[in-house]
Amino acid sequence: MHYICLLRGINVSGHRKVTMKELLEMCTELKFRNAVSYLQSGNLVFDSTLKAAELESTIEREIASRFGYVDVCVMALTEADLSAVIDGLPKRWRDYDSSKLHFSFLKTAGAQVTNAASQDYLPDEYAVGKRVVYVHCPNGYGRTKLNNSFVERLTGTQATTRNWNTTHHLLELVAA
Repeated sequence: MHYICLLRGINVSGHRKVTMKELLEMCTELKFRNAVSYLQSGNLVFDSTLKAAELESTIEREIASRFGYVDVCVMALTEADLSAVIDGLPKRWRDYDSSKLHFSFLKTAGAQVTNAASQDYLPDEYAVGKRVVYVHCPNGYGRTKLNNSFVERLTGTQATTRNWNTTHHLLELVAA
């Protein structure tokens, strides 16, 4: 099975540094095949016979053991999972500037959403999907209140955010 693994909490603002070379070496030692990384923010694509949940816990344990980071969250998605996330983008958002669109991937599918109204954050918007919160930030992600911490409070589960370009590139990598 081809997987995309998104790691939350490494290489953020110079903290918890893990090189992609180290992650790829870890993948090789764990017997994952055809491993590649994308950017320095913890994006991996590889083949494995493990199920997604088993894969997540295996990588989380290995990162804790090797690097001492016990709270790094791993989210494993298949090509079909990632395609469904992209296809689930709200229809009215499809004409938006893609550089202003972000995907906050959720650790737990179907997380319960607290009572926060999207209109309270205009011009920024969010929409909740099955395992993702879609975020549109016309003034840029660096200025929005709809950041990763917001999404985690909103949904009650861990999240990691990727922009449109990264998400699409990961889909291209797993499809190759």
